Amino acid sequence: MVEAAALPLPWQVGFQAGGNESIADTLKAGIGGSTGMRPHELLEASLATCMTISARMALADLGITEAEVGVRVHLEREESETRFCYELLLAPELEAHRPMLVERITGSPVRSTLSKSLVFEAL
Repeated sequence: MVEAAALPLPWQVGFQAGGNESIADTLKAGIGGSTGMRPHELLEASLATCMTISARMALADLGITEAEVGVRVHLEREESETRFCYELLLAPELEAHRPMLVERITGSPVRSTLSKSLVFEAL
């Protein structure tokens, strides 16, 4: 569970999960700032970090524990659709593993969660 609370500066929000804390922020009409990621960037970060962890786990299964691997995610918000565009970033020596890694990140937990129908329920 994540809990968020407004901070004194306009549009700045502190949030925490377990013992981890961070700040989200945005700038609208010249008000606010950039001391933290914007809320939509947090969605991108959630998917990118989960996919990267999934790729690292797949490489570890092959005995490759120190690898240059990452995922870049860009969120495109349209009127009737939200699109997550992602790119697997690999060191050249890992390119032979790309097909297997793409398959693994496609099944990553956050991607699986975001691929389902969403329901928002107030408690």
